[in-house]
Amino acid sequence: MSLEHDVEEVEVESGLAEQEQIRAGQHSALEQKAKSGAAYIVLFTILATVLRFVNSVVFSHMFVPEYFGLLALVTTIIVGLNLFSHLGLQDSVVQNPRGDEPDFLNTAWTLQVLRGFGIFFVSCLLAWPAARFYHVSQMLWLVPLLGFGAVIAGFSSPSTLTLARHLGVRQLSNLELMNQLVAFVATVTWAYFSPTVLALAGGRLIAECTRTLHSYTMMRELKPRFVLDRSVIKEILKFGKWILVGTIFTYLALQSDRIILGRLVALNVLALYGIAYNLSDLPRQVILQFCSKVGFPFIAKFMERSREEYTAVLLKYRAPVLLAGAVLLTGVICTGDLFIKLVFPKSYQGATWMVAVLAVGLWHTMLYSTLSPAIMALQKSSYNAVAYAVYCVSLFVMLPVGFHDYGIVGAVAGVAASDLPVYVIYLFSARRERIYVGRQDAWVTCAFIVILAAGLALRHLTGAHLPFPTRFY
Repeated sequence: MSLEHDVEEVEVESGLAEQEQIRAGQHSALEQKAKSGAAYIVLFTILATVLRFVNSVVFSHMFVPEYFGLLALVTTIIVGLNLFSHLGLQDSVVQNPRGDEPDFLNTAWTLQVLRGFGIFFVSCLLAWPAARFYHVSQMLWLVPLLGFGAVIAGFSSPSTLTLARHLGVRQLSNLELMNQLVAFVATVTWAYFSPTVLALAGGRLIAECTRTLHSYTMMRELKPRFVLDRSVIKEILKFGKWILVGTIFTYLALQSDRIILGRLVALNVLALYGIAYNLSDLPRQVILQFCSKVGFPFIAKFMERSREEYTAVLLKYRAPVLLAGAVLLTGVICTGDLFIKLVFPKSYQGATWMVAVLAVGLWHTMLYSTLSPAIMALQKSSYNAVAYAVYCVSLFVMLPVGFHDYGIVGAVAGVAASDLPVYVIYLFSARRERIYVGRQDAWVTCAFIVILAAGLALRHLTGAHLPFPTRFY
């Protein structure tokens, strides 16, 4: 019996060792794929950023600021409809063990198509109230026109969902880059003959058509068909209900600045704010690209591990991302105003000081943006809903109060600070789930302060004044 028992123990230990080797090999493969994806994200972001700024500069010379302000308002409405109907279809495919099953994938795709038609229908209903509220008659036709883009996007191939699940960063990034390039070329060509707001809207629709058609060439073996599997719908709704609530509050938090400012300031001032926001937001977009396309799919693979191992993986890959974000933010704060002065027409120069104010407020945004994928991968989407509900309340208080007391400077500062409660809630939720990041956040924040101080000192040595409005110092 003793010999048999020893043999059994050896076999068990051998089996455990083999499983550990398999896990190590899987970890190494995932790590390599994540690193490759991260490298491609950097390349894609650089190209997308260059193209985005070429767009802004060229369009600023072709269109008056009022057109940008009008398009910003309409885009805010369409984005709102997208978020108010967001069920987390892609996230469901990414994190669900059944995500590769044909019935699951086709049901998610069917819901995606139905959602697109729903968005278009509601956009038609909202066109008249929006035109009355903002006193802009062009919104009567512009809102439904851009709303139809959701129908086109709804028919995108389910390959985009599958590629998101399996870290297909290269293919998805190429798709988005092509979308931007087509939109730019189409808009410039249209504007050459007719430089109106219709050219801006038409370019977007042409790009959406091209993106949808191209998505079917990415994984030709996937043949979508209309399926509504009740068990799949139940799983998607169970996971997506809190995502839906969270995205509603996310919209109200992230887009209400434009909704409120659209009533408080003229369209040309809203356009200046949009230019500054897009420029200052670049570092955050880089981080979000990484978190959504690499971070979330990667960390979701470790959700079954112990909390200690799960946290160790998160901390290991979060630190370099935050340090890179600190450098990017410093670059934007110290040079954003100079860039606007250099390349934009004089009618857009009023956006210079806004860049630095908005960018400073993005540091805590980066902290929670790199933490949220780890929380979402644990299927704890309720934290996101609570965080953005508080963010919404904060914005609706800070922006109007700031505008009332300090004008547009106070309003922009209110926007920059209003999402700080989101970080506090995510920090609390992480601790509750036994994910401890407070110490890491403390030292990377100190690093950001040092890097920013060095950047501002270097700027001072060149003879340039601080990039903030004089009312701040």
